[in-house]
Amino acid sequence: MSNYLKVIETAISMNRTLSIIAILAGIMVCLPAAAQQHPNRHGANKLKYVIGTEVNITDSVNAYKLLYENIPQDNDFLNDPIFAIVGRHRYFYFSVGANLKLGLCYDWGNPSDNPQGVSVAEMKKALPGNSQAFQMTAQSSNIYFNIIGFPNSANQTGLFFSLSLDGEPGNSYKVHADNVYLRYRGFTLGYTSSLYNDKAADPYTIDGHGPIASGGHNNVLISYQKFVTKHLRLGISVEGPTRDFSTYLPDGMPDDEFKGNVSQRVPDVPLYVNYSFNSSDHVRLSAIGRVLTYRDYVQNRNHNVFGWGLKLTGAATFGKSVIYGMVQGGKGISSYIQENRNLGLDLVPDMNRPGQLTRPFSWGCILGLQYNWRHNLYSTVVYSFMRNYMDPFSNASSGIVYDDQLRYGQYALANVIWRFNRLLQLGVEYLYAQKNTFGHERLSNNRLAVQACVSF
Repeated sequence: MSNYLKVIETAISMNRTLSIIAILAGIMVCLPAAAQQHPNRHGANKLKYVIGTEVNITDSVNAYKLLYENIPQDNDFLNDPIFAIVGRHRYFYFSVGANLKLGLCYDWGNPSDNPQGVSVAEMKKALPGNSQAFQMTAQSSNIYFNIIGFPNSANQTGLFFSLSLDGEPGNSYKVHADNVYLRYRGFTLGYTSSLYNDKAADPYTIDGHGPIASGGHNNVLISYQKFVTKHLRLGISVEGPTRDFSTYLPDGMPDDEFKGNVSQRVPDVPLYVNYSFNSSDHVRLSAIGRVLTYRDYVQNRNHNVFGWGLKLTGAATFGKSVIYGMVQGGKGISSYIQENRNLGLDLVPDMNRPGQLTRPFSWGCILGLQYNWRHNLYSTVVYSFMRNYMDPFSNASSGIVYDDQLRYGQYALANVIWRFNRLLQLGVEYLYAQKNTFGHERLSNNRLAVQACVSF
């Protein structure tokens, strides 16, 4: 921080009036109107001011480009870099941004207790007289810090840290990290969205939970991505293994003999091939391989099984419309599908082989359409479907009951988003969610949500 202050003090001593104007303008210049493509990717914008020993257009454009490229492709980051501090001798760029999101929602049917988003898998039948609910939250707010070291050199290094509020229901407002990563020569090291996820193919939703078939998984990873031609990019990643099993427990097994799931021995490995037609349109084929290790409490030995997944994603622009699409399927990858996470469905008991586990097969799809009515007004329509295939099981750990598990779910929404001015974005959204269980129970919920977002 002392270096930043020295740079600003130097600028002020050279031209006090110009520097003060630049600093104030850099802070006050806000996000331009919503783009004609993805709502959080405003490719035409430019960083208006650079704070440093000099203020000039060339530095501004260059700093904007590098800082912009270091931001995750994620709907949580609605804004581009607006101002930057340039270090002495231009050895680093530093920028900060934030989103304050206030949401109001009204549910009817079988209300969700989470005002940030509707989870189909966690939907429960409403108690008598409790089929409606009004909730408010500011938990979707976030702040991020973006740093580029040694810009425009072979050793250019990007650091990115983002903090948001606790995503659990209850308005607890505990701070946690969403992204903590370093980028260097095509490598990404740290904690961020799994490489198996294609965030550029996600349509914009006010609902923070997102479409049920989407990839909602962050992970600790070491990934490498590279353009092998102008349009073709390849990527591969080594990621921390995520386990989510329902272990088979023999009848009468004492509680002190159940030690839980054994530690994993092999990292998850996702990879992809991406073809970009232009700056906004692309198609991507992703795959993931996993070795899942579990404990057989009947034979008292460990077993290894292979989990796999395939995913096809893409986005295409047609005039004022943008179409988003995704379809995926696999076995033993429930941790990488939004609606199956934390439900113990990576592996479940195989009743034909007591003690052993089997891999459920899951598949899902998303179709989204964004229409840009005006430069500052757009709408998104989204439909998502997800299906699980599992044979009946019992004797599962963690209280997992087969009849209560999601057999298939549906999720549909429509919204209107209005960029009121350079600071304020307003949106209204209707969402319908349906849950169908293996026990033949059908539940549904409706949500009308309003969100105001102030960004810089």
